[in-house]
Amino acid sequence: MTNLLARQSRIAARLHALCFDASILILGINNAWETPSLEEKSTMKNSTLCFLSVPLLITGSLALSGCGRSTSAPTVVSYHQVGVCKAYETPNGTEQAKANEAFAIFKIETVDNSKYDDVFNFDPGRFYVNQSNAQQMSGNQYEHGSVYSWNRRFVNKDPRFGKALGVKYVADATIAKGEKIDGVGFAVIPLATNNPTGGPEADKLNFQLAYDTGTSDRGSVQSVNEGIIITKTNAADAKYTLVENCKELSLL
Repeated sequence: MTNLLARQSRIAARLHALCFDASILILGINNAWETPSLEEKSTMKNSTLCFLSVPLLITGSLALSGCGRSTSAPTVVSYHQVGVCKAYETPNGTEQAKANEAFAIFKIETVDNSKYDDVFNFDPGRFYVNQSNAQQMSGNQYEHGSVYSWNRRFVNKDPRFGKALGVKYVADATIAKGEKIDGVGFAVIPLATNNPTGGPEADKLNFQLAYDTGTSDRGSVQSVNEGIIITKTNAADAKYTLVENCKELSLL
């Protein structure tokens, strides 16, 4: 009897911990978006989670991870990295990157929504480069390892770069079912150049885009590139150097 009571006590403690963790998770979801354009709140109620059994909690978490669009019908995005530069001129003066930072310039070539059976609400402000270090990428989801603890740098949707250099800049678009758009536009992300990820020094200016599918019209609560294939078309061995003036880059 003593062993049975002890076992029941341990089970109750674990259930309590699960409920507490679930509450933290929902609070994190509600408060952790990094930019105003991504400020979306979950409609889940944490007060109901504590009445779920362990099997139901597990089932629910699996359902959440798959509640986005099917990866068998992805939207395909292709892009290339144009280069990395420190400054560009605008009618109001020089736009200068911060110390240890530079402007990474990308060109979004195509967004192909021909395989998906619904519209794609394309928001270029959801493109980002992950500059997280190993600690930020690992650990438990409430401290490190969660997408919310990553060092993510998002596209700046300010169109001044496009106007200053005379090129088309990325903009929001509703891409219809079965539609493909070409020449989507250029995008700028201010990024650290001092290798914050701790990766190979030779590749510190070689950046990869990802897309935050978050709680938008596709994707689960925490998701990256869900239902989207993103292809970088630069040569695999491409090398990049930092230039002072963005006009020195070949904006093709």
